[in-house]
Amino acid sequence: MARNGQKIFDTDTHVGPSMDLLEKYMSAEDKARLEPLSAYRVAVTKPTNAIVYQMGGRQYRRKLGTDGVTAAPAVTSTLNTSTSGLTESFKGQAPNPDVDLDPAFRIADLDVEGVDVNLMLPGGWLGSFTSIPDVALETAVFSAFHRWMNDYCSAYPDRLGGVVALSCRDVEWSLRELERCGKERWAWGVLPYAPAGMPLDHPDLEPLWAAAQDLDLSVCLHTFTTYPPYAPGGQDTWDNIWIQRSAAHVWCGERNMAALIGAGLFDRYPTLRIGVLEGGHGWLPQWALRLDEQAERSRTMLPDLKLKPSEYVQSGRYFQSMEISEGWPMTKAVVDLVGDGILMYASDYPHGESWFPRSVETVMDWKMPATLADKVFWENPIRFYPRAGYDS
Repeated sequence: MARNGQKIFDTDTHVGPSMDLLEKYMSAEDKARLEPLSAYRVAVTKPTNAIVYQMGGRQYRRKLGTDGVTAAPAVTSTLNTSTSGLTESFKGQAPNPDVDLDPAFRIADLDVEGVDVNLMLPGGWLGSFTSIPDVALETAVFSAFHRWMNDYCSAYPDRLGGVVALSCRDVEWSLRELERCGKERWAWGVLPYAPAGMPLDHPDLEPLWAAAQDLDLSVCLHTFTTYPPYAPGGQDTWDNIWIQRSAAHVWCGERNMAALIGAGLFDRYPTLRIGVLEGGHGWLPQWALRLDEQAERSRTMLPDLKLKPSEYVQSGRYFQSMEISEGWPMTKAVVDLVGDGILMYASDYPHGESWFPRSVETVMDWKMPATLADKVFWENPIRFYPRAGYDS
């Protein structure tokens, strides 16, 4: 499968899965721990009669220019469509609503789009479990997700892969879980879930970065909107989804990558890879230069770094997914300023922000030089996710 002779690796897609699927992978004891949360147990419309938990979920109800009482209508949460006032942008047809129920449905959509490989991250509702006091339940749900992913991806191991969800509230459990499933075929990266107020550069998390390097798993930094843990600033966007998605998503990527680069992770872990997903890409050159300047002015607040922040960005171990809406002029400017080895194609399938089934077609219409197209669609993704098993 290749579109117009170009192999396509989609570096940021999502998979539910709904709780009724995960419960099949949980012990009776762990399922009983869900009982106190029954008030948050909600049936959603896609997949049909699927179940999610919505602790800490937000509905961004305020329309700008109103007093906060006159609010936008509530939107029923679903796994594969818009939530909380977001609108869909599918360019012709919606994805199959039951892609979580059978990987063959996802593969069929991949074939429609012309995509060879999907990297899948869990749906945002999984983060609800980071907001509850019962950390053991959080880790039980994460473990169920990993076991489900192993089964889901095994039908198409060369085309489907995902991330190991790391609980930053229980580092020892995360290390044990990485030892258990970190070498499985589907595991291509890690996704740290840090609770509100815990910096990603906190020394307690150091063993996680060491384990990710040892297992050759990429560190994926991603923001979620309607469920915790929220993006920084996500509680201060005046209850408006437009401001939230426009500002908080970007700031989350900026803050998280700055914290890990500034803490010296690339110095201590010379083969570690870090990537920002679904946070746009046009901001990267300006942010890298600003980090350089502020690193000089604030050097007493940083460890001794071997390189400038911008040099780490350009070192071949930092990656960033593209936002299709930012278009070719912006993408070309980023490539001209920071190089062609960083950006990766991404669609956000099957969420409402995806341009399915014209995501690939749209980017191909930019008429990028062939060498750059190959890097964006394939070479950079397989360098970021070497556990996918593809050679350059």
